[in-house]
Amino acid sequence: MATYNVTAAGGTTGHPANGRTPYLVENTIDVSAVNGDTGTADGDILQCLDIPAETLIMEAGIEVITALSSSATIDLGITGGDVDRYVDGDTNATGFSTLTATARVIVSSADTLDALIAGAASSAGKIRVFAVLCDVSGIDETDRNTATQHDTAV
Repeated sequence: MATYNVTAAGGTTGHPANGRTPYLVENTIDVSAVNGDTGTADGDILQCLDIPAETLIMEAGIEVITALSSSATIDLGITGGDVDRYVDGDTNATGFSTLTATARVIVSSADTLDALIAGAASSAGKIRVFAVLCDVSGIDETDRNTATQHDTAV
C-alpha cells in the first residue's frame, strides 16, 4: 500500500489568513407575542434562527428567561432533521437547558433552528435561543494538486 501527499499548499505551521472562525448567533423570543399575542398551542413550532447552507452547527441551546405557562416543555432541533437534536423536553425552568449529546451537524442547504413547544399551550414566557456556527463552504474548490502528486508515492 502506498501513501500519496495530496495536501494543498500551506504547510503545518500557523493558520491561513482565510481560516474560518466559529461565531455565535442568538434570538430572544417573547412567547406571549406569538399568534396575535395569544401565545403558542401544544405542538407549535417556532422557527428561531436562520442557518445558512454549508454551515456546521457546533452546538445550540435555550436559555429560559421567563418560564412558559403551565406544563409546556421545549425541544430544539433543525427543520429538516432531528427536532430534539440539541434540547429534548426542557422543563422550561428559568436558566439554561440541558443539552443533548447529539450536537454537531453540517447543514448542506439553508434551514432553520426550531423550538417545539410541547405538552401544553403557553400564553407567557421568554426564551433566548443560541447556536455556535461555522461556515464550512469551500473557499477555493479548485484542485491545485499536480499529476505528479497524484502519481508519486511518498
